[in-house]
Amino acid sequence: MTSKAEKRRKHKPHQTVEREKKHAQKRGQYRQDRKKKKYNPARYLSRNQKEVVQRLLDGDVTMISNASWAFIEPFLLFLQEVGFFEMIGVDGKKFRRQMIEVSLLIMTYSAKVLLGIPSINQVPGRLFRDRALMLLVGYSTDQLLSGFCHRGYEDKAKPMHKNVLADAVEKLTAEEVAYILNGAVKQLAERGVFKQSQGHFALDSSDLEATEYYRGVGKKKVKIRKRLPNKQYIEYEEYVYGFKVVVIYEVHLRLIVAAQVAPINKHDSSFTLDLLKQAIANVGQGVIEVLVMDRGFLDGETLWTIKHTYRVDFIVPSKDDMHVTSDARAFRKTKADSQYLFRAERPGEGKKLEGQVRLYGVKGGTAYDQYGDADHQKKINRKDFKPNPINAIVVQHWEGKSYRAGDEKVFLTSLSVDQPLAILDSYDLRSLIENGCVIHTYELGKQGQRVIIGI
Repeated sequence: MTSKAEKRRKHKPHQTVEREKKHAQKRGQYRQDRKKKKYNPARYLSRNQKEVVQRLLDGDVTMISNASWAFIEPFLLFLQEVGFFEMIGVDGKKFRRQMIEVSLLIMTYSAKVLLGIPSINQVPGRLFRDRALMLLVGYSTDQLLSGFCHRGYEDKAKPMHKNVLADAVEKLTAEEVAYILNGAVKQLAERGVFKQSQGHFALDSSDLEATEYYRGVGKKKVKIRKRLPNKQYIEYEEYVYGFKVVVIYEVHLRLIVAAQVAPINKHDSSFTLDLLKQAIANVGQGVIEVLVMDRGFLDGETLWTIKHTYRVDFIVPSKDDMHVTSDARAFRKTKADSQYLFRAERPGEGKKLEGQVRLYGVKGGTAYDQYGDADHQKKINRKDFKPNPINAIVVQHWEGKSYRAGDEKVFLTSLSVDQPLAILDSYDLRSLIENGCVIHTYELGKQGQRVIIGI
């Protein structure tokens, strides 16, 4: 038996051939079009708001970016309320001619950062094209339609070229940026924002690697650990170039109150007192009660000045090769006497024992000879030398992990250690600055200057 298709081919062979040719042409054209198309993974994505909310609550996100600007209008009203617009009206000493107000350039770049626009090349398409937002920032309709200058071609970039915005930020001096930051913090303090503070501030630094061609760049030697194809590791040293940004940060409100940028080879401890002095001037006396920092800021004379000159308590990890560290670890098996030695323990939650910790506090340790003022440092090698006492806490067990003798985590502090768990909880607030503080840096200008835009 023959099928209907075979019968049609026998009766109308010419039409069948033509039809098959057309189908072949369509298939060929479809294949050619497919070759020109790029893979678009967004076609396979679906909207799942519940999953987004859950991942935000769990902190399981790499980056968060606002896709709309509805929040900008109330934010601008807030800036106007605190007098921010008056502070950004700086002179712009490096500007040879100013056709656009410096304050407007700063607000434009601030809008770029708020919208999460990662590249200056995306500004024309994502920022300048949105006229309603640009009017809200402070542009006039004539500026958006015709630009700020009548020179050039009809199809020139409006209201300005993207490079004009990038170059403008680069021309701001360090003094002008510091004036804006310090002035903004002082305005917040005057309006009682820091009355909500619990007095805990963190001091931290971050390296910003660059190349040797950057202006004012520093250089330091670092150890690199590299994995080989045979699954073995090698360590070697190399020089890295870059800068360092050091900040003091309110850990509950997540507000930076003082910041400083320097070459990468500068030691962390050289910034501590200047930053603390500026932070106190910005937020007011008595607001900063406890300063937590990492071991890079550990310096005996500096710690003494923080406590006895600025009346601020500190918490800082000690180093393994210090006498005060081994001295505190020596009390591992000693029973608590509630006078000089205090023990505490907290059970964990769940299978991973989250929050579980066992530790003890040591009061009045005298093994840290460098803890004292400048005159104290000069007497270290004398027979009548008397060390100043300092407190310490020693962590023996943390979230199911037990530290062997000699590997315990030791923290030095000027706070009372009769409640050692409170000291550890205060230091754990540093994780807020490490997880919540994002430093936005952009490489701008022909000379490759790196500029810190926001933190």
